[in-house]
Amino acid sequence: MINLLIGQPGSGKTKDMIEAANKSQATAKGSIVFVCESNESILELKHDIRYIDISEYPIESSNALIPFLYGLLGSNNDIEKIYLDGILNIYIMTAEEICSWLDRVKILSDNHKVDFEISVSISGDTPECLKNYI
Repeated sequence: MINLLIGQPGSGKTKDMIEAANKSQATAKGSIVFVCESNESILELKHDIRYIDISEYPIESSNALIPFLYGLLGSNNDIEKIYLDGILNIYIMTAEEICSWLDRVKILSDNHKVDFEISVSISGDTPECLKNYI
């Protein structure tokens, strides 16, 4: 399953994702992973949540992020949920490119039975193709 948290830049999506991750950790049977574009939020997450600062890895495109996620799941088949916060801010993509990228993440999610919570900053109307994931 993929769930998007969509909002304008600065609307509090990171805070909401941190709260959701902390809440899900309390009932999780597997591991929770929080992937962010910096290490700013590390102190706000429960210590049992694995925190990954994506800026520490040489991932230069959204397409290169997919194999990174496969590697993450390959190294730990106990992952139940992955939060991706602000990741799509790093890679400049059109709405159509985001939708195509999400289709690839959905395959990963379905094949490995892992849920994804992904924040997306959008100013203006939400593209139709993203509404399937809200």
